[in-house]
This record gives sequence, C-alpha cells and structure tokens, in this order.
Amino acid sequence: MSTSLVSLAALVNAFNPVTPQLRVAALIVQRGRILLVEHRKRDQRYWVLPGGRLQGNETLDAALQRELREELGLEARVGRLVIVCETLAPDRHMVNLIYQVEIGEKAEPRLDRSDPVLAGWQWVSVDQLPRLDFRPPIADAVLDVIAENFSGPVRMLGDTWKPEPR
Repeated sequence: MSTSLVSLAALVNAFNPVTPQLRVAALIVQRGRILLVEHRKRDQRYWVLPGGRLQGNETLDAALQRELREELGLEARVGRLVIVCETLAPDRHMVNLIYQVEIGEKAEPRLDRSDPVLAGWQWVSVDQLPRLDFRPPIADAVLDVIAENFSGPVRMLGDTWKPEPR
C-alpha cells in the first residue's frame, strides 16, 4: 500500500475511530416460538437473538456455536445466513449476521449467570415478537424469514439503528 493511502486511512480513522464489529446471532424456531435472550444494560432491559461477537481468529460458525454454549449451554447446528443488518450508532458500528440454527427438540437452555448482561431467556411466540423491545429492531424481517420457512433470499437490511428511548 502506498504511503499516501496509509496516511489517508490514518486520517479517516482519526475522525472516525469506530471500528466495525461483527456479531453473529441465532434464529432458533421450535413449535412456532423463537428463542430470545433478555439483556440488561444501563438500566434498560430488552430482547435479542442469542449470539455475540467473534473472538480472535474464529470462523462465524465457530463463534456462533461458542456463544450458544457460553450463554445458554446449547449445542447447535448452524444453518444458512438469513439476515444481515448494521447498527451505525454514534459510538459503535455493529454488523449483525443472523443464521438459521437448529438445536435438539428436547434441548433446554441454561442461562450463564456469571454474565451480568444476561437477564434471562424465553421461548416467545412469533405473534408476540412485534410487541417486545427487540433489538436490533428487525422483527418484521425475522417474521418474514420464518413465514418463508427459511427458504427466501438473505435479507440485507442496512442500518437499523434507532436512538434509545429516554
């Protein structure tokens, strides 16, 4: 890379110090219900698909399997990518990669109580999802993917960030 390009990259990073992060998440559906995890951050509680950020030099598949084991004690089979969305907040840039994931029919999640962010988990009926504080706010896309039985195209949603309610 030329010196001028390196200097340009350094200049851009000086004004935009937010480095994009990758987050993998699992869309797990059984008997018309979606597995969600409740997060507790900064006096707020909201629901997310289980998952998390990559660590070190791991693959997307390995990261998602690790996160499901750590958060919920689940062994899983990672399927196809179904949704890609970004969170472009003033202080972070998160790229969310959401996969169809299968767990055993009798698998029972066990919450990692050592993580202070994890407040709980729940199987939520698909018709209940739009009424929850679900983040990122992609309930419509999740419901479309489920309605198509995971057979439609990957949904590229772009930026889904919304300011947090005060």
